[in-house]
Amino acid sequence: MSVTELRPNGRTRPPAMSASKEAAEAEALRAKTEAAKAAADITNQLKAAKAAAEIAKGEAEAQEIRQQSAERAAETARRRAETEAAREKAQHSAEQWKKYAKAIAVTCVIVSLPLQLMAFWSPDAPFLLAAPLVLEGLAWALLKGAEAAIDEARPSWHYRALAGAVALFAAAVNYLHGSAEFGLGTGLGGAFCSLAGPMVWDLHEHGRILKRDGRKSRRERREEARRSAAEAIEKQAAEQREADDREAREVNRSVQWPQVWERAVALAAALGELHPGDATWKRAWDDVEGATLGDTAASISTRVAAKAAVKDAANDLAKQGERVEKPQVESQVVTPAKSTRVRTPDGRRNNGGTPPVRRAGDTLGYSPVARRAMSLTARNQRQTRAAG
Repeated sequence: MSVTELRPNGRTRPPAMSASKEAAEAEALRAKTEAAKAAADITNQLKAAKAAAEIAKGEAEAQEIRQQSAERAAETARRRAETEAAREKAQHSAEQWKKYAKAIAVTCVIVSLPLQLMAFWSPDAPFLLAAPLVLEGLAWALLKGAEAAIDEARPSWHYRALAGAVALFAAAVNYLHGSAEFGLGTGLGGAFCSLAGPMVWDLHEHGRILKRDGRKSRRERREEARRSAAEAIEKQAAEQREADDREAREVNRSVQWPQVWERAVALAAALGELHPGDATWKRAWDDVEGATLGDTAASISTRVAAKAAVKDAANDLAKQGERVEKPQVESQVVTPAKSTRVRTPDGRRNNGGTPPVRRAGDTLGYSPVARRAMSLTARNQRQTRAAG
C-alpha cells in the first residue's frame, strides 16, 4: 500500500480519467504484455535451440567415442588374430622343420652306413663291422646330449663339436673307401651324407638355442640399429631445440630486465647452475623487484590507478543517474482542495529576479503518514548522533 492511498478521508481525489485515455492506456498495456510475451517466447526458443545444439553435440561426441572404441576393439582383435595366426604358423613350421630334419638324417644314415660297413669289412676281423655302428651311434648320441643340454639350459657346444668331429671322421672313411672301390662320385656322395645328416640336425638344435636365449636375427638387429639411430637423431634434435629456446629466453630476459638478470646469474653461480633456472629467476625477481613474478612497482601503481579511475567513473555515473531520477515528493503530499484564489504568474523574469511573496496555502501539505515517517527518521538520526 503506497503513501498516496493512506490519505485521510475528506480530501479531494484527482478527477477520473476520460474513456479515451483509459482505452489508450489499456491498449498500451496490452501491447506491452504482448511484446513481453513475444520476447519470452523468443528467449525460450533460443534456450531450446541452444539446448538442442548442446544435446546434438553431446550425442555426436558420444557417437565418436563409441566409434573410436569399436575401432580400437576391432584393431585389438585383428592384432590378436594376427599374433595367434603367426604363432600357429611358427609352431607348424617348427614341427615340419623337425620332421624334415629327421627324414634327412635317416636318409643320410641309410646311404653312408653301408659304405662304412663295406669299408670296415674284413674276413679276418668280422668284429670290425661294429665300428660303423659305433661311429653313427656316437654321433647321434652326442647330438641327443646336446638336445638334452639345450632343454636344461646348459652349455651344448662341446656335444655339438664332438658330434661334428665324429661325422667328419666317418665322412673321411666313406670318401677314401668309396673313391677307391666305386669311384669319385660314390666317395663324395658317401662323405656328403655322413656330414649332411648331423649338420642338418645341428642346425635344428642351433635354432632351438637361439629361441631359448631370445637372440634376434640379423634382420631384426639391423632394424633395431636403424631405429636406435633414428631415435638418437630425434633426441639430438630435441636437445638442440631446447638449447635454442633456452638461449632465446635468456637473451630476452637479459635485454628486458638487465638488473634481474644480473642477480639471477649471480644466484645461479652460487647454486652451481650453468644456466639460471625458473626457480632461480623467480627468486632473483623477488630480490630486485620485491613483487611476484611479472609485477613491478610501476605496473602495480598503474593497475591501482586504473582501478581507482574505473571506480570513480562508476560512482559519477551512479550519481548522475540519481540526479535525473524523479523526486518522490509528490507521493507524500496531499492534493489541495480547489482554491478560489487566482494564481498569478511568476514575475521574476521582469522584476530583476526577486522571488514572489509566499502566502499561506501555497505549499502543499504532507499527509499524516509522511509526517509520521519523517518524525521517525529524525528521531533515529538524533539517537544515532547521541550514541556516537
